[in-house]
Amino acid sequence: MSNIFIVGTRAQLIKVAPVIYFFEKEQLPVTFILTGQHRDTMQDLIDEFQIQTHPIHLIPNNKEHSNILALLSWLPKIFKLLINFLGKYKNANVFVHGDTLTTLASAVSAKLTNNKVIHLESGLTSKQLLSPFPEEMIRRIVFRTTNIACCPTRKDFDHIQKHYPKTTALNTFGNTIVDSINLLNINKSNTSESQESIVVSIHRFQNIYNKERLSEISKMLNTLSEKYILNFVLHPATEKKLKKFKLFNDLDHNKRINLLPRMTYQNFLTLALDSDVVITDGGSNQEELAFFGHPTIILRDHTERQDGIGSNAILINEIPNLTNYIINHKFIELKHSRSILHNSPSQLITNYFKTANTYDKS
Repeated sequence: MSNIFIVGTRAQLIKVAPVIYFFEKEQLPVTFILTGQHRDTMQDLIDEFQIQTHPIHLIPNNKEHSNILALLSWLPKIFKLLINFLGKYKNANVFVHGDTLTTLASAVSAKLTNNKVIHLESGLTSKQLLSPFPEEMIRRIVFRTTNIACCPTRKDFDHIQKHYPKTTALNTFGNTIVDSINLLNINKSNTSESQESIVVSIHRFQNIYNKERLSEISKMLNTLSEKYILNFVLHPATEKKLKKFKLFNDLDHNKRINLLPRMTYQNFLTLALDSDVVITDGGSNQEELAFFGHPTIILRDHTERQDGIGSNAILINEIPNLTNYIINHKFIELKHSRSILHNSPSQLITNYFKTANTYDKS
């Protein structure tokens, strides 16, 4: 039985890597494809997780796509390449993850070529069709193509069983990102003399593609820098929009704001855990920081994830409210203890397919 893992973005690779790791450990066959949706630091992540399977780059030397037009021109090209590649297989397990354009193209391609769609991190829904956009729409399409849904929570499991009864639902009792943290042995460092600091990571459509919204966020960061050192980790798309809207130089000239490139997973998490609080709009950040109980402010109206909500994480979408929340040190109430890893979602997924593979051979 062929097991084909298709990955496009950094966030996907961080969550898929531990599954590949356990597949390799159990000597299950692995084919590993990179679509090129993200390019920057992907090899660094592969090295960090010690993945042995050499990745197949469907578009060699492809540049990363940091705007909508580039992604729209890339999508039909990658879709055609996936159809051609997967057309060589029959009834293979095609593992797709999450809710990106790579997820959409991979799931549809697998379905059209009569292969099985295995959806990792399945069942999540905001119940708001256009929020987050386009992730919620992609998820709903992918759910309809999925043969086996690997669901991180009981709520996600129940959602698949109720609305997609023909799909086999597997409760993994957690997100594979906890395995990523465990495999890399990431811990909060015990620095005795750390400055008051905030880590910022934003990249979602709703926050960076609207000039007025991004300008408001930039003003907030300048205000917060009067009290805190800010480490702003820039996604390529975020940097591009800051420059387009002529907001970059103002932030760059502020000596209390460090504009940082994307970094390795270990380095980013270490930086985040050494801060007082993290401002993010990313679902992966929400999940990993929930594991550590680290104060997290999610710059969104809605989230399809429940990780940390009501304990270490809070949703605040209005910029003045967020600014006041931090200035008044309310985020201190969000600090909680680190979670204990009781189960390995990646090992559970691996065991399921190892058993299925053994059954198919008998």
